[in-house]
Amino acid sequence: MPLVDLATAKRHLRVLHDDDDAEIELYTSAAENIVVEYLDRVVLPAGETLPPDDPTAMLVTPSIVAAILLMLGDLYENREADREQKSDSVMPPAVRALLAPWRVWRMIDCPEA
Repeated sequence: MPLVDLATAKRHLRVLHDDDDAEIELYTSAAENIVVEYLDRVVLPAGETLPPDDPTAMLVTPSIVAAILLMLGDLYENREADREQKSDSVMPPAVRALLAPWRVWRMIDCPEA
């Protein structure tokens, strides 16, 4: 089940026609994948039951939905690669700011020198 439904995505994009529905669903799925990968945790739709064996799993929050919608807007409006882009960041700063409190930061064990 998606975290953001098509109607919400279209309202965010201010799309009133059905011509782009398949493309909007594709971009919404991609935006959700980007956000969930960045969070490094399982994110379930509201109303789902959290798995007891996954301590990092969480239910979607309004800030996560907002981040997905902002990412969707970026993907929908910027459909071509930006050759002038000076940064290697694929995520707008506002999206990172919305997700920061929910991101799982993992420690990597490094052998001592």
